[in-house]
Amino acid sequence: MDIASHQDIHLSKHDEDFGQTLGVYGLGPGFFINWPVLGPSSPRDTLGLVGDFFLYPSTYLVPWDIWLGIRVYEEVNDTSLSIGDYESLKEAAIDPYLAIRDAYFQYRQKKVTDKGGHSEPSVRGVQSNPK
Repeated sequence: MDIASHQDIHLSKHDEDFGQTLGVYGLGPGFFINWPVLGPSSPRDTLGLVGDFFLYPSTYLVPWDIWLGIRVYEEVNDTSLSIGDYESLKEAAIDPYLAIRDAYFQYRQKKVTDKGGHSEPSVRGVQSNPK
């Protein structure tokens, strides 16, 4: 249930995070990390997860198992909606690690530049959006 998008309030949902904010203010992504439970990330986005943790309202619910249950439910739901995308990418790639790394960096770079951030060099050192 999304009360903010009700016809009387008219607030649209924005998929933003603290890692994007750090990118808009010029912090580069750094190297690629594939965390065992959290999935693909970079040092900037890992730091952003810490910021998101403290900015997420359900974090402040006591006892801790309530907010943990909410987060697990949201992550399982989001993953269930996109599991086919991951499987098809993995099957189509010659090297799945490189394909996921490049897709992750391109996805995150697009999210940063859409919010007014600067383009960054890609993983291979070639400018992704030359001007």
